[in-house]
Amino acid sequence: MRKLFYFVLLLISTFTFAQKGEKKDIVLLIKNKETDEVISKVTVSVAKYNQDYFSNEEGIVKFELVKPSKITLSHPDFKNVVLQSTQIKETPFVVYLQPFSQEIEEVIITNKHPQTILKKLIEVSEENLTLPVRLKVYAREFYKSNGKYASYNDGLVNFCLNGKPNAVRIDLLIEQNRTIGLPDNDFFDRTTLGYNLNDIVKNYYEFNYLKKVLESKAKKKFDYEIKTHKQNPNWYIMVIRPKAEIEEFLPEYKIIYDFKKNIIFEIGYDVPAEKIYFADVTNFKVIKGSIFKSNFTATYKQENGFYFLLSSKEEIGFKAQNKKGIKKDIEITNYLITTEHSKKLVPYDPIDVFKDKSLINKKDKIITDYWEENSGLVLTTEEKKIIQEINQSQLKNID
Repeated sequence: MRKLFYFVLLLISTFTFAQKGEKKDIVLLIKNKETDEVISKVTVSVAKYNQDYFSNEEGIVKFELVKPSKITLSHPDFKNVVLQSTQIKETPFVVYLQPFSQEIEEVIITNKHPQTILKKLIEVSEENLTLPVRLKVYAREFYKSNGKYASYNDGLVNFCLNGKPNAVRIDLLIEQNRTIGLPDNDFFDRTTLGYNLNDIVKNYYEFNYLKKVLESKAKKKFDYEIKTHKQNPNWYIMVIRPKAEIEEFLPEYKIIYDFKKNIIFEIGYDVPAEKIYFADVTNFKVIKGSIFKSNFTATYKQENGFYFLLSSKEEIGFKAQNKKGIKKDIEITNYLITTEHSKKLVPYDPIDVFKDKSLINKKDKIITDYWEENSGLVLTTEEKKIIQEINQSQLKNID
């Protein structure tokens, strides 16, 4: 059964290369038409294969094609651009995006409290999220100790999601993965390190991060505001800010949604500096320590009968102390990029389901240079340098 699973998974993962035709490497460099500056976080969607990729901080997107396809580039601050892959001749192929005019966001006055609107948004969004669904995801995580990068891990994973709204079940299957460096094994229990991949996706599919601002007492702690979206006339932005006089560890929330469909397209929060001060009185289940950084952004996509998690980035930084009294500043940054999505769940044996917390706890399994070929988010020059330095440091420790 296990052999069947890996065989089917391999077929699905490489189905674009199994068809007749010559493989074509596509490299795009995306720039602002007015300033000539590179643009990061551009979603590049390949229509023929239900695949999505993202431009990195250098504006680079890289992927492979066998057959011609329509390619759509989208970003909230720029007008969409649609290409045919046959147009792409050079490497890299430079694509210019035209920014939207800088219209002023207007405050929306409603007879409903934003909290009531948010509750409806969550209910409708949960009902519309595609289930069951298989998300092929590129997961990436950087780990810092006392300001220095200590470890890195990434992998191609498959989230098989089942269940119903607000009760999502997830099986995590690992295709390939690698870990470089050792993230303070002598300081922490290895099982406590890194983000829990299953928990992250469950939180996004059940909108758990927003439940705090739905509580009745939240009205006394937060100010709620709804504004127009300067680029999309069908979207509104809900901003939920902690009140200045409330002395608690509280984040500022941002929710972008389609007010006609009642569908959420982006959620995120960041804890303001003045609220970080109160982190030491907050009890977090996953860590013990004083937090000095906490933020996340998650985006969703709706197209062709699918509504699914497209990407996320989470960061946390905390001052921790172990049983020996040793103190360290720990920072973890986690990325999830959905590169493929399908309603067909491949057959798999329950024994193959990954139960641990993060990819740090799994032995390396490298079949291809997936981080270069089909990660969905190409490593920048700086990130490659960081990984190389971690690897060199690890080799010195071994010697």
